[in-house]
Amino acid sequence: MDRRRFLTAAIACASYSALASNADKLLTASRSPVMAASTAPWRKAFAGVRADFSPRQLQTEGQWPADFNGMLLRNGPARLERAGERYQHWFDGDGMVQQFTFANGKVQHQGKFIQTKKYLVEEMAGAFRYHTAGTLVKNPLPARNNDDLNTANTALIPWQGEVLALWEGGSAHRVDPQSLSTLGVKDFGEQYKQLPFSAHPLPDGQGGMWNFGTWYVSGQPLMLLYHIGAKSEMQRMQQITLPQASYLHAFSQTAEKLVFFLGACVYEQGQTFIDAFKWRPELGSQLLIIDKTDFTQQQWVELPAGFAFHCGQAWQQGGKLHLQACLYPDSGVMLEGMSYLLTGDGRKQSSEAELVTIRVPLSNKSAAAKIERSGLVMEFPQFVAGFQSTGSAASGKPEVAPLFGVSGSDRSEAGLSDSLVRIDASGRQQKYQFAPGVVAEEPLLVSGGRQVLISWLDYRKNQSGLSLFNSHDLNAGPVAQARMDRMLPLGFHGCWLDA
Repeated sequence: MDRRRFLTAAIACASYSALASNADKLLTASRSPVMAASTAPWRKAFAGVRADFSPRQLQTEGQWPADFNGMLLRNGPARLERAGERYQHWFDGDGMVQQFTFANGKVQHQGKFIQTKKYLVEEMAGAFRYHTAGTLVKNPLPARNNDDLNTANTALIPWQGEVLALWEGGSAHRVDPQSLSTLGVKDFGEQYKQLPFSAHPLPDGQGGMWNFGTWYVSGQPLMLLYHIGAKSEMQRMQQITLPQASYLHAFSQTAEKLVFFLGACVYEQGQTFIDAFKWRPELGSQLLIIDKTDFTQQQWVELPAGFAFHCGQAWQQGGKLHLQACLYPDSGVMLEGMSYLLTGDGRKQSSEAELVTIRVPLSNKSAAAKIERSGLVMEFPQFVAGFQSTGSAASGKPEVAPLFGVSGSDRSEAGLSDSLVRIDASGRQQKYQFAPGVVAEEPLLVSGGRQVLISWLDYRKNQSGLSLFNSHDLNAGPVAQARMDRMLPLGFHGCWLDA
């Protein structure tokens, strides 16, 4: 067996042992798994659902372009309660794909649960049977490997005619984008099965992708860095020892580098995976910059304490690497805020993410990094990939794509996003605020970046819907909308497929 096969096999075995050990500890925990649902006015946004959604036409308004044909797919936690037990953290719910098809000015919706092993076992049992990231359940089954706990509830990406439903701690699941049938677990080679695989792969420009997985419960914080080819073959994998077990959700890239933000929220000990993470500002944060051609070529950059789920664009210019990130001052959004959304148990709302640009010297590695703040509250950043260039000959400044995301206004409840925002390279901002009671989800750029499509939930009118904007003018409001009297569970990430 070559070194790579030996390494991955060893990691897989360690993973199974650690999961089994951790599960045994959880079985003896005395904490109650039951917590009441929120009674707040926005509670319906996190009620969850119990069954698939059959096809239904949406009511349309405005001017949907005649050539606007394709499919929006979104993923998120949907099953949040069974047999009187309710999950305590938004991350826990079973994944469900929401499909919106657009053809000839008409919009249709259907939704289906992803048939993970966990979901199928619990459907047959009529009760939760596995502990989750943030909840202990009654009468749990032991977890034998990562995929026993896999909810496939975080993101979707197109891959070789199918769609991959992604989690963070285990395998991707293959989904047929038309029927939404689950086609099985995706693996990239026998020795790589069931390893952690993040929900935010990045394209490599050659039909393949970069991705990573993190593993913390074995006592040594590790990141597994993957380069997967266009035929689903694992071209490279590198084990990287991390200085601290930071929670790591996404990353960014330049033409030459992969960039990771390691915040001050670190894995230690706890009854659940979420409980095990602690906010340790004294540790600070770090930026890890890795050369794409040689994973062993790494640059570590110290930063002040912070926390981030998502990055925007990264680019290199003038001997520096520049990274956009949605930066929180602490990790309360994950450790407390997402439990509050489900339970409404009185804990104060968590802090908000601000769009920042981190500038790191590459030519002078002893120089300190700088963080430039935009003053714009933003999450779920989106941009047109490949827009960036080396810079403008006239100004010498980098040309980067406008960044789109969601934000919250002073009138939003529980800190939920109620606005679509845009900021360009010059710092000019645009904003569209939805009506009271509307929660805005992650926007997606479509039609080559000319338009922005965003889904939303109106918990006051018991409706779900979509709005289409011209990407250059959010202030003008949506050019077209579609809505239905159907409450969809709020989700995380999605993708667009052209017809």
